[in-house]
Amino acid sequence: MVVQLNTPKSHDRYLQVRTSLKNAAIYAALAEVANDEGQARDFNRLRDIEIAFAKRWSSSAAGDFSLPVNGRFSISLAFYKLASKILSVQWISQSLRGRFRRRLSNERDHFVDSGLRDGAVESMKVLERLSGGEEAEINHIEPGSLATRSGALRATVLGVNDGLVSNTALILGVTAGTSDPGLVLLAGVAGLVGGALSMAAGEYVSVVSQREFNENLVRWERAELALWADEEEAELVEILRAKGLSQEEATSAAARIMSDPDVALDMHVREELGIDPDDLGGSPILAAASSLVAFAGGALVPLLPYIVGMSGTASIVTSALGSGAALLIVGGGLGWLSGNSALYGALRMLVVGLVAGAITFGLGSLVGRQLG
Repeated sequence: MVVQLNTPKSHDRYLQVRTSLKNAAIYAALAEVANDEGQARDFNRLRDIEIAFAKRWSSSAAGDFSLPVNGRFSISLAFYKLASKILSVQWISQSLRGRFRRRLSNERDHFVDSGLRDGAVESMKVLERLSGGEEAEINHIEPGSLATRSGALRATVLGVNDGLVSNTALILGVTAGTSDPGLVLLAGVAGLVGGALSMAAGEYVSVVSQREFNENLVRWERAELALWADEEEAELVEILRAKGLSQEEATSAAARIMSDPDVALDMHVREELGIDPDDLGGSPILAAASSLVAFAGGALVPLLPYIVGMSGTASIVTSALGSGAALLIVGGGLGWLSGNSALYGALRMLVVGLVAGAITFGLGSLVGRQLG
């Protein structure tokens, strides 16, 4: 398929046109490998909508050019073609939905001003259906939301990242200063165990402290409601007025809320303190366990070559390559889960690891020469 477009008026519009055509190529490729006619129809509809976006964003200036949709190559297209061979349509659609949500967030005004709101809404509806059926479409179930609320996702990501970076840097530093693989293995194991326990303890204390702090705020708010009910009701009136209610409406609503102590406490805690009374800080045990396991898993990656008996240059290269691959995977996964660019997240985490490893390797080499 070839789409005839006019030369865009600006560089931004040109990029928007190219983005739409790249997405159209992805949807066209997925339609060809869809599991059933319904999925193929949905992907083809998404392709058509993206082509309509591209046409709308093209200018009316002279100088037509043709862009093939199915033949366009991009890293994203290659990734989704590969993913379609090993992953489910639902997983792939969740990833595509995240991409489109990010795009709508960043380019909301462009879609609205160009009269493309209906197409954007339809695209999201189709992607939600592909991502998980009618339940996801109705309830807008977000992947990983439960893990995020419990604090486990945050602790896991931090744990894996810290384990990978810190133990990779430690192993590279020790390796640069000594040729004894036994010493490297000892240092790596010590770094794994000590780091994992430290992360778990820190996470546990952090979550417990946050929960205790929030609980104390809630207790004080309960006391204020009992001792200064009139002042608290006046505060609630001002909060409701700030939300757009008239003085009369806010006064009436505040009186009804204050008549129920539990409802009043819930309202004041949420509006004054910004705290969800049903979630005062997550589970400290779950956060600590997630952090411990994640750190140990990340720290184990650069240590594996030495555990299996490798030594010399081969062990260093294998450890560095394995750690780099793990950093790319973790960073990309984090980018996808957070709705950001998976490629950017992967490269960012890799660069952080490379900088830390290079600095530690250099210092280890310097100290090793001084000791030698």
